[in-house]
Amino acid sequence: MRRWKIPGLWLCLIVACGARLAAEPDARIQFVESYAGSHVSEFNELLGQVKSIVPTALSYITGRWGLPNTLHYPLIVSLIDAPSTIPGRPVAAYVRSARQGDELRQVLVVDLSHHLLYPTENLENVLYHEMAHVVLQDAVTRPAAAGIPQWFNEGLAQSVTTEGKERTQYDFTRYGHTDARAVICDLNGNVDAFYHGEYNFGCYTYFYLAVQRLIALGGNEALPAVITGLRDGRPLPVLIGQITQKDWPAFQRDVERYTRDVFAGTTPIP
Repeated sequence: MRRWKIPGLWLCLIVACGARLAAEPDARIQFVESYAGSHVSEFNELLGQVKSIVPTALSYITGRWGLPNTLHYPLIVSLIDAPSTIPGRPVAAYVRSARQGDELRQVLVVDLSHHLLYPTENLENVLYHEMAHVVLQDAVTRPAAAGIPQWFNEGLAQSVTTEGKERTQYDFTRYGHTDARAVICDLNGNVDAFYHGEYNFGCYTYFYLAVQRLIALGGNEALPAVITGLRDGRPLPVLIGQITQKDWPAFQRDVERYTRDVFAGTTPIP
């Protein structure tokens, strides 16, 4: 399986002497061994890795997005030893979210047995992706918050490691120098407020490129502005118009042109 890595510029901020700097645990993160702690000895190392990676990912992501290095709501990290079939296939980790009144409850489910079956899979990068979902939902959730469109949710999560770039490079080897029809998707899909979207894995490259285009047009303040705006109840198409000076239809056309240019080889893969 392909490994996704933290981009080099940001990697320098959290790596010392070849090892990642572990962040201090956040008091709102609770680790629960759902198999009552009776794990096999092979889990010992994985348990330690998960308990180190999760707070480090929180620190990295919040720093990159200009957010406080903490969570507003509790996060339960549920460590299981049974294969998960969400969303319909075995997965290494996923996030479940639910609201209880004005409170948000998030559970990050990590299947340790999956990592024993697939030891070459990069656990760190899987958890960084899922923690991006956690941080975004935590930062946005307020009583009058706007929903998070799936394209932005998944495109942003792919941007905290090299996952998005590597997906795009992989698709370029298959579809490069074409009109990119194979990867272009509709950005008007379901709002993925609590990660129950359609799981359009085939669209992840397009989602990533759409987020990269938003950042390129809006500059360094684009992501903080979007997160603040969603929290305050402004829909993402409205925010994009304010940030990029392009209305929603114009932005969608721009993303499509940008994607075609990437797959034509005339624009570098971001």
